[in-house]
Amino acid sequence: MPGLGKKSRRPNGMAFLYGLQTKLNINIVMKKLLFSIFVVSACYTAQAQVHSIGPTLGFNYAWLSDVDNSSPRPSYNFGLTYNYSILKSGGFGIEARYSEEGVKQDVGGTTITSKINYLRIPMKFQYFFGELSESFRPKLFAGPSFAILMGGKTEVRNGSGTTEIDSKDVYGGFDVGLQGGAGFNYRLAETTWLNFDVAYTHGLLDAAGDKGSSTAKNRLFNVNLGVAFGF
Repeated sequence: MPGLGKKSRRPNGMAFLYGLQTKLNINIVMKKLLFSIFVVSACYTAQAQVHSIGPTLGFNYAWLSDVDNSSPRPSYNFGLTYNYSILKSGGFGIEARYSEEGVKQDVGGTTITSKINYLRIPMKFQYFFGELSESFRPKLFAGPSFAILMGGKTEVRNGSGTTEIDSKDVYGGFDVGLQGGAGFNYRLAETTWLNFDVAYTHGLLDAAGDKGSSTAKNRLFNVNLGVAFGF
């Protein structure tokens, strides 16, 4: 009987050791799996640039439609750009730019120069070409563009002198348009991109708003260069 007792305890000891070894193996496998997931996620995040934000500066070429004897006004814009992307070929962007726009008109011996300054907020649905690992990625984008009138002056100049009028007394306080464009992103560092955009904005509302009966609408061509920092 004592011999039988020893034999019955040995299998239990072996089973305990086998179970302990199995648990250790599972722990090692789980640690390796978690580490692999962390490394892949970190690399993907660095390449995908889920979030990025930075300054942008650009050249404007603006005019108003349906205005006789008029010419575009060259000017500028500056602000911030933000991008969000979790897809290889797609992303969403939004900007907030101070944008000087308007038009120049010659009527007889009178020159009217309208400086219409907006806080322009374009939203961009972007399509990127190429792979996430590539440094140079061309893109196409389109979306709505909203504008809030910030101020500006309308200058009337003739032989008798110059008169200035606040643009808020002549133009409406809000505008909505459609924007489309193209450009590219170029990787300067692991999480830093140079952004280049060329865009056209087609205003949909009368620029005068409720301040007059004019049907003139905003038209804008802009070229922008910026730097975005990923996080």
